[in-house]
Amino acid sequence: MKKTRLTWSDYLMELLIVIIGISIAFWLNNVAIESQNKKESTAYLTAIKNDLKTDKARLSANIKKNNFKSEKLSVCLEMIQKKAPIDSLLVNILEIGNYDFFDPDNFTLTSLLQSGDLKLIDSEQVKRELLRLLKIYESIDNMQKNFLHALDDNYFPMLLTKVDMIEFKAVDPDFFYGVEIKNYCGFTLNETSQHIQNYLKAQSQVNKVIILIDTELKK
Repeated sequence: MKKTRLTWSDYLMELLIVIIGISIAFWLNNVAIESQNKKESTAYLTAIKNDLKTDKARLSANIKKNNFKSEKLSVCLEMIQKKAPIDSLLVNILEIGNYDFFDPDNFTLTSLLQSGDLKLIDSEQVKRELLRLLKIYESIDNMQKNFLHALDDNYFPMLLTKVDMIEFKAVDPDFFYGVEIKNYCGFTLNETSQHIQNYLKAQSQVNKVIILIDTELKK
Protein backbone atom coordinates (compact mmCIF):
# COMPACT_ATOMS: atom_id res chain seq x y z
CA MET A 1 0.00 0.00 0.00
CA LYS A 2 1.45 3.33 -1.02
CA LYS A 3 1.94 5.88 1.82
CA THR A 4 0.80 9.44 1.28
CA ARG A 5 3.67 11.88 1.63
CA LEU A 6 2.89 15.09 3.58
CA THR A 7 4.13 18.31 2.12
CA TRP A 8 5.00 21.59 3.87
CA SER A 9 1.68 22.95 2.75
CA ASP A 10 -0.07 20.08 4.56
CA TYR A 11 1.85 20.84 7.78
CA LEU A 12 1.03 24.52 7.42
CA MET A 13 -2.63 23.76 6.92
CA GLU A 14 -2.71 21.57 10.05
CA LEU A 15 -0.96 24.32 12.03
CA LEU A 16 -3.48 26.88 10.82
CA ILE A 17 -6.35 24.59 11.82
CA VAL A 18 -4.85 24.22 15.32
CA ILE A 19 -4.31 27.98 15.64
CA ILE A 20 -7.85 28.72 14.46
CA GLY A 21 -9.23 26.11 16.89
CA ILE A 22 -7.31 27.61 19.83
CA SER A 23 -8.36 31.14 18.83
CA ILE A 24 -12.01 30.11 18.66
CA ALA A 25 -11.72 28.44 22.10
CA PHE A 26 -10.18 31.62 23.59
CA TRP A 27 -12.85 33.76 21.95
CA LEU A 28 -15.67 31.57 23.27
CA ASN A 29 -14.09 31.65 26.73
CA ASN A 30 -13.83 35.45 26.63
CA VAL A 31 -17.44 35.70 25.47
CA ALA A 32 -18.52 33.49 28.38
CA ILE A 33 -16.48 35.58 30.86
CA GLU A 34 -17.87 38.85 29.49
CA SER A 35 -21.40 37.45 29.67
CA GLN A 36 -20.87 36.35 33.27
CA ASN A 37 -19.34 39.72 34.20
CA LYS A 38 -22.30 41.48 32.60
CA LYS A 39 -24.73 39.38 34.63
CA GLU A 40 -22.83 40.12 37.86
CA SER A 41 -22.60 43.82 37.04
CA THR A 42 -26.35 43.97 36.35
CA ALA A 43 -27.08 42.15 39.61
CA TYR A 44 -24.85 44.54 41.58
CA LEU A 45 -26.29 47.66 39.96
CA THR A 46 -29.87 46.46 40.49
CA ALA A 47 -29.18 45.70 44.15
CA ILE A 48 -27.45 49.06 44.67
CA LYS A 49 -30.35 50.85 43.00
CA ASN A 50 -32.81 49.13 45.36
CA ASP A 51 -30.63 50.09 48.34
CA LEU A 52 -30.55 53.69 47.14
CA LYS A 53 -34.34 53.76 46.90
CA THR A 54 -34.43 52.74 50.56
CA ASP A 55 -31.87 55.45 51.38
CA LYS A 56 -33.95 58.02 49.51
CA ALA A 57 -37.03 57.19 51.59
CA ARG A 58 -35.02 57.27 54.82
CA LEU A 59 -33.44 60.61 53.95
CA SER A 60 -36.87 62.10 53.21
CA ALA A 61 -38.10 60.93 56.61
CA ASN A 62 -34.98 62.30 58.34
CA ILE A 63 -35.37 65.69 56.66
CA LYS A 64 -39.03 65.89 57.66
CA LYS A 65 -38.35 64.95 61.29
CA ASN A 66 -35.41 67.34 61.60
CA ASN A 67 -37.43 70.21 60.12
CA PHE A 68 -40.06 69.51 62.78
CA LYS A 69 -37.33 69.48 65.43
CA SER A 70 -36.01 72.85 64.21
CA GLU A 71 -39.49 74.34 64.54
CA LYS A 72 -39.84 73.06 68.11
CA LEU A 73 -36.38 74.36 69.08
CA SER A 74 -37.25 77.79 67.69
CA VAL A 75 -40.42 77.75 69.79
CA CYS A 76 -38.32 76.67 72.76
CA LEU A 77 -36.04 79.71 72.42
CA GLU A 78 -39.07 82.00 72.24
CA MET A 79 -40.54 80.37 75.36
CA ILE A 80 -37.29 80.87 77.27
CA GLN A 81 -37.20 84.51 76.22
CA LYS A 82 -40.82 85.05 77.26
CA LYS A 83 -40.41 83.01 80.48
CA ALA A 84 -43.23 80.65 79.60
CA PRO A 85 -44.59 78.30 82.30
CA ILE A 86 -41.92 75.77 83.29
CA ASP A 87 -44.05 72.69 82.55
CA SER A 88 -44.65 73.61 78.92
CA LEU A 89 -41.06 74.79 78.57
CA LEU A 90 -39.71 71.45 79.79
CA VAL A 91 -41.65 69.57 77.10
CA ASN A 92 -39.95 71.61 74.39
CA ILE A 93 -36.49 71.58 76.00
CA LEU A 94 -36.48 67.79 75.90
CA GLU A 95 -36.48 68.12 72.11
CA ILE A 96 -32.77 68.99 72.40
CA GLY A 97 -31.97 65.37 73.23
CA ASN A 98 -34.38 63.92 70.68
CA TYR A 99 -32.54 62.85 67.52
CA ASP A 100 -33.29 60.82 64.42
CA PHE A 101 -30.12 59.81 62.60
CA PHE A 102 -29.74 58.56 59.04
CA ASP A 103 -28.51 54.99 58.60
CA PRO A 104 -27.74 54.17 54.94
CA ASP A 105 -28.56 50.80 53.41
CA ASN A 106 -25.15 50.52 51.71
CA PHE A 107 -24.31 46.84 52.36
CA THR A 108 -24.21 45.96 48.65
CA LEU A 109 -21.92 48.87 47.78
CA THR A 110 -19.61 48.14 50.71
CA SER A 111 -19.43 44.47 49.70
CA LEU A 112 -18.66 45.48 46.12
CA LEU A 113 -15.72 47.57 47.26
CA GLN A 114 -14.38 45.03 49.74
CA SER A 115 -14.52 42.19 47.21
CA GLY A 116 -12.74 44.23 44.54
CA ASP A 117 -15.67 43.71 42.17
CA LEU A 118 -16.09 47.44 41.50
CA LYS A 119 -14.18 46.77 38.26
CA LEU A 120 -17.22 44.83 37.00
CA ILE A 121 -19.05 48.14 36.53
CA ASP A 122 -18.06 49.50 33.13
CA SER A 123 -19.17 53.10 33.61
CA GLU A 124 -16.45 55.20 35.18
CA GLN A 125 -19.01 57.90 35.92
CA VAL A 126 -21.20 55.49 37.90
CA LYS A 127 -18.19 54.32 39.91
CA ARG A 128 -17.04 57.88 40.54
CA GLU A 129 -20.47 59.05 41.72
CA LEU A 130 -20.93 55.98 43.93
CA LEU A 131 -17.63 56.72 45.67
CA ARG A 132 -18.67 60.36 46.04
CA LEU A 133 -21.91 59.21 47.67
CA LEU A 134 -19.97 57.06 50.12
CA LYS A 135 -17.91 60.11 51.09
CA ILE A 136 -21.12 62.02 51.82
CA TYR A 137 -22.40 59.10 53.91
CA GLU A 138 -19.13 59.04 55.87
CA SER A 139 -19.42 62.78 56.49
CA ILE A 140 -22.99 62.35 57.76
CA ASP A 141 -21.94 59.49 60.03
CA ASN A 142 -19.14 61.58 61.58
CA MET A 143 -21.47 64.55 62.02
CA GLN A 144 -24.08 62.41 63.78
CA LYS A 145 -21.50 60.75 66.06
CA ASN A 146 -20.04 64.13 67.06
CA PHE A 147 -23.48 65.47 67.91
CA LEU A 148 -24.31 62.38 69.96
CA HIS A 149 -21.01 62.72 71.86
CA ALA A 150 -21.89 66.34 72.63
CA LEU A 151 -25.25 65.26 74.04
CA ASP A 152 -23.73 62.42 76.08
CA ASP A 153 -20.95 64.61 77.48
CA ASN A 154 -23.00 67.72 78.26
CA TYR A 155 -26.76 67.76 77.77
CA PHE A 156 -27.83 64.41 79.22
CA PRO A 157 -25.69 64.75 82.40
CA MET A 158 -27.12 68.25 82.89
CA LEU A 159 -30.67 66.96 82.46
CA LEU A 160 -30.20 64.33 85.16
CA THR A 161 -29.23 67.00 87.70
CA LYS A 162 -31.85 69.60 86.74
CA VAL A 163 -34.95 67.48 86.14
CA ASP A 164 -36.71 64.94 88.35
CA MET A 165 -37.43 62.41 85.59
CA ILE A 166 -39.84 60.40 87.78
CA GLU A 167 -42.06 63.35 88.62
CA PHE A 168 -41.06 65.22 85.46
CA LYS A 169 -40.46 68.41 87.38
CA ALA A 170 -37.67 70.96 87.24
CA VAL A 171 -35.38 70.74 90.27
CA ASP A 172 -34.04 74.22 89.53
CA PRO A 173 -36.68 76.09 87.47
CA ASP A 174 -34.57 79.26 87.16
CA PHE A 175 -31.90 77.29 85.27
CA PHE A 176 -34.27 76.76 82.35
CA TYR A 177 -34.53 80.49 81.73
CA GLY A 178 -30.79 81.13 81.82
CA VAL A 179 -28.07 81.52 79.22
CA GLU A 180 -26.79 77.92 79.47
CA ILE A 181 -30.02 76.30 78.37
CA LYS A 182 -30.42 78.95 75.65
CA ASN A 183 -26.99 77.96 74.37
CA TYR A 184 -28.00 74.30 74.38
CA CYS A 185 -31.05 75.18 72.28
CA GLY A 186 -29.05 77.39 69.94
CA PHE A 187 -26.32 74.79 69.49
CA THR A 188 -28.83 72.03 68.77
CA LEU A 189 -30.77 74.23 66.36
CA ASN A 190 -27.57 74.94 64.43
CA GLU A 191 -26.57 71.25 64.42
CA THR A 192 -30.03 70.23 63.24
CA SER A 193 -29.80 72.72 60.38
CA GLN A 194 -26.45 71.20 59.38
CA HIS A 195 -27.97 67.73 59.48
CA ILE A 196 -30.78 68.81 57.17
CA GLN A 197 -28.33 70.35 54.69
CA ASN A 198 -26.23 67.18 54.62
CA TYR A 199 -29.29 64.98 54.23
CA LEU A 200 -30.42 67.14 51.30
CA LYS A 201 -26.94 66.85 49.75
CA ALA A 202 -27.03 63.07 50.12
CA GLN A 203 -30.56 62.95 48.70
CA SER A 204 -29.46 64.89 45.61
CA GLN A 205 -26.49 62.56 45.10
CA VAL A 206 -28.69 59.48 45.52
CA ASN A 207 -31.05 60.76 42.82
CA LYS A 208 -28.10 61.40 40.52
CA VAL A 209 -26.68 57.91 40.99
CA ILE A 210 -30.08 56.24 40.46
CA ILE A 211 -30.42 58.02 37.10
CA LEU A 212 -26.90 56.94 36.07
CA ILE A 213 -27.59 53.33 37.08
CA ASP A 214 -30.87 53.31 35.13
CA THR A 215 -28.98 54.51 32.05
CA GLU A 216 -26.32 51.80 32.53
CA LEU A 217 -28.91 49.02 32.99
CA LYS A 218 -30.63 49.97 29.72
CA LYS A 219 -27.47 49.37 27.68
